[in-house]
Amino acid sequence: MLLTLSPKTLSSSSFFTVHKSQNPKCKSPDSCRFKSLKCSFDRILVKSEVQIERNLEFETGETFFRHESARGRDLGVLSATLYKRSNGSLRVLDAMCGCGIRSLRYLVEAEADFVMANDANDDNRRVITDNLSKVERGTGDERRWVVTHMLANKAMIERYMVADFFDMIDIDSFGSDSSFLRDAFNALRLGGLLYLTSTDGYSSGGHRPYK
Repeated sequence: MLLTLSPKTLSSSSFFTVHKSQNPKCKSPDSCRFKSLKCSFDRILVKSEVQIERNLEFETGETFFRHESARGRDLGVLSATLYKRSNGSLRVLDAMCGCGIRSLRYLVEAEADFVMANDANDDNRRVITDNLSKVERGTGDERRWVVTHMLANKAMIERYMVADFFDMIDIDSFGSDSSFLRDAFNALRLGGLLYLTSTDGYSSGGHRPYK
């Protein structure tokens, strides 16, 4: 089964602005020095790192995160939940996990047996690991999750080469998802779910699929 979703807009709402002081007078030399220091900045951009989605608290750090995409994550979790109810087990590959909120929601809400949270940028490892640590990792055959850092296609190819197939593969790409389809289908279990979302592009199954 192939599910696609294409959010239409980007947002900078994870930032807020702190403006300089508007006090026109200095009451003391110390306050004048402090005022001149504060006024040397027109504004300060402060990144909000802590988010809450569906009662789950997590950090975003320096990763890309778009809170407007929550509905897309809702649909992915719903699909995964229904799949597990029908099949009894659920192994998920989150191929471009970002901060790991998708992986966390699959573990907590869909009760996935195992999630492979992959992100190409290994600078995101601490944030991803901290977020997933809300669920006990487990060991050996009881391991619930693992964090890897590979290009999405490489991650899927490696799993295919060792016949380690997934019940669900989630790909949240920038632009067209067409370059991931072949490797995703190879790493997907027969009868599994491929869930595609596009942060800044058109859906492969919607308008202008050639884009």
